[in-house]
Amino acid sequence: MAAPYQAVILAAGQGSRLHEHTREIPKALLPIGPRSLNDDTTTTFLRRQIELLRELGVEQILVVVGSLRELIEQDVARWDAPVQLVVNPTPEIATSGSLHSFQFAVHSEHGVLSGSHQTLLMDADIVYHRDALGLFLDSPERTSIMISEQCTGDNEEVLVYGSLARPRFLGKALTPPLVAGEPCLGEATGIVKFAPADHELARQAIDWMVGDPAAAEGSPMRRGYGPAGRATEHEELTQRFMRYGRIVGVRFGAELPFMECDDAREYRKVRESFYPKLLELEASPGAARNGTGG
Repeated sequence: MAAPYQAVILAAGQGSRLHEHTREIPKALLPIGPRSLNDDTTTTFLRRQIELLRELGVEQILVVVGSLRELIEQDVARWDAPVQLVVNPTPEIATSGSLHSFQFAVHSEHGVLSGSHQTLLMDADIVYHRDALGLFLDSPERTSIMISEQCTGDNEEVLVYGSLARPRFLGKALTPPLVAGEPCLGEATGIVKFAPADHELARQAIDWMVGDPAAAEGSPMRRGYGPAGRATEHEELTQRFMRYGRIVGVRFGAELPFMECDDAREYRKVRESFYPKLLELEASPGAARNGTGG
């Protein structure tokens, strides 16, 4: 029997590319539209993700907060959702990458990457069809990266290259020589699953890259050996698992829309066209659930 799920949503950043909207509101709390076609209560990036996770049976949900964290704490309390918050206390939050935020969850008292659950690592600024997440949760208990086959080719997307059984590279603006001629599988969605069998390896890799908080102050191990130290992004952990050959791809098609929101133009698109169409599609009878996995 497969282990239950836990999810860690990363919502500590400043959202600097959306600065006109995020000076006083965390990016995760930006409104995107109504909860559904039948409920005009305004929802946000974060609230929608939490409600989808609960609806699909995820047992434990944690949110890592940092910038303007008091507002997230207040909002989550109003939703009456069983969510646990983990604080990234870095004073200059811009110096703390998403893997550093994940490390705070891993070293918390909440049992993240403890071998008891399948662990989802999730960006907060994404919107997707509920069935895409359902496909990922239904996939085999293996460390996996969730991929959308639809991509625009604008050099801002983090794309995945290789095969579903053996993804090898991910990154922005990668050319054929940089990926050794491997085919493009699509866009990385910002959602990765770590199977219990790989939890200890993931913990060790995180502390090696970001720095082990239990190591002596000022020591190399405390600083970390990754080139970016605590500014490392979580995609570097995924890339390392690709090197280990310990990760597979789970891909869904264009019939299950996905969008990441990085800047003001994309935020406008989410609110004005993408999300309204997504709600209509989710409400359609017999909405498609189709995908492939490694």
